[in-house]
Amino acid sequence: MGVTIIVQLVLVPLYLSHLGKEQFGILAMLMAANSYAAIGITWLSGGMARILAERAAVEDVEGFKAGYAFAKWLYVSYAVLAVGMFWMVAPWLLPNALKDVEIFNAIVLASVYLVLLYEYNADRAAFNALHWQAKGNLCEIIGQAAFAAGVVAGLYVGWGLPGVIAAQIAGMLTTRFLAWRFWRQDDWQLRWTKSIINFNELWRRVSGKMGRDYVIYGILLLSLQADVLLLGWLSNPETVANYYLLWRMPEVLILLLWRIPGTYAPFLIAMDTRAEHKELQKNYNRGLYLMVGVAALAAVIYGSMGNYIVKMWIGENAPDGHLPYILAASAMFFIAVAKWPSGIAYSLVNTTPLNQITALELVAKLIFVFFYFSDFGFFTPVLAITIIHGLLVFYLYLWLGKNTIVKKHKLSLG
Repeated sequence: MGVTIIVQLVLVPLYLSHLGKEQFGILAMLMAANSYAAIGITWLSGGMARILAERAAVEDVEGFKAGYAFAKWLYVSYAVLAVGMFWMVAPWLLPNALKDVEIFNAIVLASVYLVLLYEYNADRAAFNALHWQAKGNLCEIIGQAAFAAGVVAGLYVGWGLPGVIAAQIAGMLTTRFLAWRFWRQDDWQLRWTKSIINFNELWRRVSGKMGRDYVIYGILLLSLQADVLLLGWLSNPETVANYYLLWRMPEVLILLLWRIPGTYAPFLIAMDTRAEHKELQKNYNRGLYLMVGVAALAAVIYGSMGNYIVKMWIGENAPDGHLPYILAASAMFFIAVAKWPSGIAYSLVNTTPLNQITALELVAKLIFVFFYFSDFGFFTPVLAITIIHGLLVFYLYLWLGKNTIVKKHKLSLG
């Protein structure tokens, strides 16, 4: 986590000084588009996390290895398909951008990065399911360090946007090599295989109701996080850059706090699989109190000192005023805490109410942004989050967490 924070904080001023605000805004949109491509494969991410955690809980080694190989093939197949479809429509969607050699090269490299990123997703899921998050995190930390070193070198020799994306590729290759080396030396011996045991059963599980619900949730969640793309459509790269600079620190803190439910998920799935309801309830309450406490502390610090912190970070490029930082801090608190009950519902497959609440949040946020962007500008999304959560949505998420635990208890009694 420390490495991730340092990398994020150090690189943004370098981006601004070497690329300028406009090109930095383009970079932010490229990264957001890469993330949004995950919509089509969310059904696999959620489904495989559940399947691998179940098999790890009962020490089904052969079943686990088959699930890992199955995920590899589907992740890479989807990434190749997504990249192919993008380049089919790119001449109509981005005719002007493709004429710029630098942007064109950056998009080509971003396509390669997407395939590598998805290929590694199966390894991340395997590390989490086996409760070996520390090993997986170590691989990613070293990859982040390689990425940061590549960005610094590329910017100083004048490689621009393509150099940044090439550094992402170098970081991902480093992470992947370390994971491959670990699996080769470990007893589990995970690897690509041509023949997959119970392929049809695996496919039915991830493509059935569980998979469909995860697809819906993935579309909703990524759309909620697509503020950069939305602002890019409504305005210009400079507005995108201002929003990114305001929201980047809270966003990094949110991503770090979201590691808490992400780390807990395999343990909670194991408790659910073994019908350990009391332990499930106790750990849910612990996690909720922890999220509230840490998120509240972070929100108070950023809300009161955000303007000074960001100015120390990026100087005159920092957005002016105190109100945007206060709103960003409150939005950070609501989103971070809400992830705990929504993450529990996601892991324990209570997806129908989860999708309903997330859909309500998305629709309300889009309506607010479309109607009030002309009045509030780049900080409209964080204002929307604060108002929508404060009035209703936050309390619905808290209800969702409690409802999920109660539902699981009733099922275990039944």
